[in-house]
Amino acid sequence: MQSISDPAKTWFERDLNVSRETLDRLNLYADLVVKWQPRINIVGASTAEDVWGRHLQDSAQLWPHLADVAATGKIVDFGSGAGFPGIVLAILGAGNVTMMESNTKKTVFLMEAARVCGVLAQTKIARERIEAASPCEADVITARAFAPLPKLLEFGQRHLKAGGHYVLLKGRAFEDELADARAAGWSCDVTTHASLVDPDGVVMILKGVSR
Repeated sequence: MQSISDPAKTWFERDLNVSRETLDRLNLYADLVVKWQPRINIVGASTAEDVWGRHLQDSAQLWPHLADVAATGKIVDFGSGAGFPGIVLAILGAGNVTMMESNTKKTVFLMEAARVCGVLAQTKIARERIEAASPCEADVITARAFAPLPKLLEFGQRHLKAGGHYVLLKGRAFEDELADARAAGWSCDVTTHASLVDPDGVVMILKGVSR
């Protein structure tokens, strides 16, 4: 069983104000990740020993930035992999999350995770390539460790509805990625917040994206 550290538990309970039921669901999810990891390598081997800190808390830090869309808006998560952040956001209360993942083994895991964690009704798993999928009309697009920003925005322009925005987890190269996106002709309003997990990373919010 993957145990939650005291700092992570305190953060979920105090800062996110999650219920005991939600914490229990997150615990089920963490245990499932650990159980499936040897089969399909759904998270990096070096991070598997701290699923709570490296993955759940990292994903959950997006939650405060989704308050305006979480209940009724559509969140589309690019390259969901093991469900970070898509499954985490659904457990926290997002009402409509589409997870786009082309890897068959990972989509099987996503379906099992959604079932075990009781969020099947709130989620859709789309096993298809993002660039070939029908437009999703997303209110928000999320992504974590998916693609460099210029490529992500190219994928996103067919799936983001007018007035929608991006809430992304980005690593140490986020400034270079932003410069590359602007060099490729993209313009947007950018807000960044220091990551709670990655000392070099940020939560990046992009609004008014156009080219």
